[in-house]
Amino acid sequence: MERSGSQKVLLVVSIINIILSIFVIIGGISVNLAGGLLGAAAESPEVAAEIAVETGGAVTGGQLGFLAIAGGLAFIIVGVIELLMGILGVRAANDNQKIMPVWILSIISLVLGIIGFIAAIINGSMPNFASVFSNILSIAGSALMFWIANNIKVQAGK
Repeated sequence: MERSGSQKVLLVVSIINIILSIFVIIGGISVNLAGGLLGAAAESPEVAAEIAVETGGAVTGGQLGFLAIAGGLAFIIVGVIELLMGILGVRAANDNQKIMPVWILSIISLVLGIIGFIAAIINGSMPNFASVFSNILSIAGSALMFWIANNIKVQAGK
């Protein structure tokens, strides 16, 4: 069976998605390890004093470690969703009847990207170019995946 143009694009995007999601998962694991080390190091009076000075006493070392671990878990969850979407995308690129899981995950990914963008605006990190670029790239990638999956869904008659 010959692949349509959308299926060829889905295959390429899915492979890129798999590769990038592996980096995101590795990054999330690294952040978790760093958060654990930070929480453990905060037991030292010198480190606790330095954290208190740097944060103005607003956050303790244990809280900072917990926040880092929570952020790392968020990275891991997003990475797993993207990895799953990439794997299912490769499968759907070979058989257009298997597009529905990709379509659903692409909607979830798009919603998470929009929520992340709104959270960045609320947190005030939007003046940071890297944050703006990252959020826009995330939303664009999710929108592209949704558009491709929707095209294949229409072709499959679903």
